[in-house]
Amino acid sequence: MTTAIIGIGNIGGIVARDLATGGEHVVLSAGNVDDVKKLAAEIGSLATAAETNRDAVERADNVVVALWLDAMKVVIPEVADLLRGKLVIDTSNPISVGGDGKVSRTLPDGQSAGEVVSGLLPRGTKYAKAFGTLPAPLLAAGAHREPKPAVLFYTTDDVAAAGEVERLIRIAGFDAVKAGGVRDSLRIEVGGDLHAFGGLNGRLVDKEEGASLVALSKV
Repeated sequence: MTTAIIGIGNIGGIVARDLATGGEHVVLSAGNVDDVKKLAAEIGSLATAAETNRDAVERADNVVVALWLDAMKVVIPEVADLLRGKLVIDTSNPISVGGDGKVSRTLPDGQSAGEVVSGLLPRGTKYAKAFGTLPAPLLAAGAHREPKPAVLFYTTDDVAAAGEVERLIRIAGFDAVKAGGVRDSLRIEVGGDLHAFGGLNGRLVDKEEGASLVALSKV
């Protein structure tokens, strides 16, 4: 299988490295092609640099979009006709960072980035939200943890998507725990009870604790 990574910043670059370490072929794309080629060379033979986002999507079975939410609103429509039948994994959080470093929400209270992004996709696209529950340092440090892998939470409404996103999460060096459907995406976004910058307060959890935390709010 081949997974495209659109966006190779803090999150996208680490996801690309983690997936390749686990044996997944990755196709990388971003605004600066030179940066893409440099990262692909650093990762090695399992990474390929694409000239454009469309090129990356065409060559992939799955697509991880690792961009700020506002950028997703631009990029996804540009490749939408190529997404049918593929799994799209959205890493976004509905936040912006001001010049003073202050973080603020970019969506109304109660609305998730998951709902927004899933609404941009054409019919026939599988959607999951994942790889966005940890900040970049924890995403890098937590991969392939022993003896108990750290958890990455995800949400999806699609049974087929669930199986594939769990495969990718495991390849990246984590255990996967489903937090619910798309309507539950707020739980795994910044401020949510299953996010490191929320209820987890910067902690990594294992699969047993992660499953307990998911179930806790449903009691």
